[in-house]
Amino acid sequence: MLAILYAIASGALLSASFKPIGQWFSAPLAIALLIHTIEKFSANFKSITIFAFTFNALALYWSNKYVGVAPWIALVLLQCIFFLPLAALKPLLSRWVGESWYFFFPVAYLILEEVRARFPFGGFGWLRVGFGQADAPYVRLASLGGVSLLTLATCLLGLAAYQLAQRGSGLTLPLIAITLTLSGIFIIPNNSPRQTFEVLAIQGSVPKLGLDFNERATEVFYRHLSQTVKSLSKDSNVDLIIWPENSVDVDPFKNPKIGSDINQLVDKYQVPLMVGAVLRTDGKLQNASILYEPAKGATSTYIKRHLTPFGEVMPLRSLLTFFSDLPNQVEDFSPGNNAVIHQIGQAKIAPIICFELIDDRMAQISASESNLFAVQTNSATFANTAESAQQLAITRIRSIEHARYSVSVSTVGISAIVDTNGVVLKSTKENIATSIQSSVALNATRTTYDRIGEFAWALVALIGLGFGALLSYAARVVKRR
Repeated sequence: MLAILYAIASGALLSASFKPIGQWFSAPLAIALLIHTIEKFSANFKSITIFAFTFNALALYWSNKYVGVAPWIALVLLQCIFFLPLAALKPLLSRWVGESWYFFFPVAYLILEEVRARFPFGGFGWLRVGFGQADAPYVRLASLGGVSLLTLATCLLGLAAYQLAQRGSGLTLPLIAITLTLSGIFIIPNNSPRQTFEVLAIQGSVPKLGLDFNERATEVFYRHLSQTVKSLSKDSNVDLIIWPENSVDVDPFKNPKIGSDINQLVDKYQVPLMVGAVLRTDGKLQNASILYEPAKGATSTYIKRHLTPFGEVMPLRSLLTFFSDLPNQVEDFSPGNNAVIHQIGQAKIAPIICFELIDDRMAQISASESNLFAVQTNSATFANTAESAQQLAITRIRSIEHARYSVSVSTVGISAIVDTNGVVLKSTKENIATSIQSSVALNATRTTYDRIGEFAWALVALIGLGFGALLSYAARVVKRR
């Protein structure tokens, strides 16, 4: 019974590192308690499942807001599967390293997290431990090894906390020293002077929250158009206006009136406009980011490549229809094939559409060709929940990873301007029509993480494995003395 209580407590603590609570230090405490649970009670699959279920159910509670309990529970149970190997960690590793098995816990957790971020259906890495560390003092580690290194550092801190609580000083100080040596505390912030660019982000709101946010055709579009006109003046010094995902709720290429209204807006104010629209191409829906320029019309179009499973594409459709008719209500979108950069003068803007934000490789590709991120998202389907705040935390990590300013703009909020150090410079309240204007820096600097490339996570895992082996060896030497 005590093991179950510990499992619940550790899962709840880990969820508390994510919004709406968002206390970064609860993550290492959760890791320490989980290691203790495995060590003291030889945690079985039941205990690990309870830990994983508690963590995912609490942190992803927002996902049941409008779609109901069944999809939320299904998502939580699917995520739980990837935590089950933790139950075999102690019996498996004890054969080789004896009581020192827990020194390998950080790398084991990291590897399972990386698998979960990639499989199945392209993965779901929303709750990677590192994404809950946007306010941690070592967050700038992300520029060296991405969110993977943040996860490893957090787990190492958890291991140090466990050692301190259970075994006195021992190896605690070396562990803390290792973590802090790697720590972003000592990484110089990215504050080099760069060319600036004035952006206006429009949060136009929607007529109705939930899945039916766009049930009245063109209503969302005209709300964003109205808010744009309110936010602009003839002497506005704006280089680019950015609208969120789904802000144009009909195909502007198929609806002449909507297309004309967009072109009239950019021509009147002589300011380029970047919109999010749903297109229908060759009978297939596509989620697009489109740049309109004065006197030119639409000059570049990006089609979302990483579609949201069960939201924009329905895996296992034929199987799921045996249990519910809901899968038939989802029309599959067609993914794009290429990265597209919207360019305005010296500004090279990488559009990142909603779910793509959690895809490491996609963010790296976007950073390689751009000097500014534009995160276009529609949070209307999860309004009044922690989803938007959690997504903003992920955006902050991405900005640090790639040393890019991010303009994150949502239909209903939270919209924000984030600098290269992950600091939120400006943000909006939720569920109101508003806008934010800010000067952003155009930065093409490549971070260490970008230079390492898509296999940075593997290098981080090797570092974690090396630490585990070194600390395990040191523990055995100390014990023999």
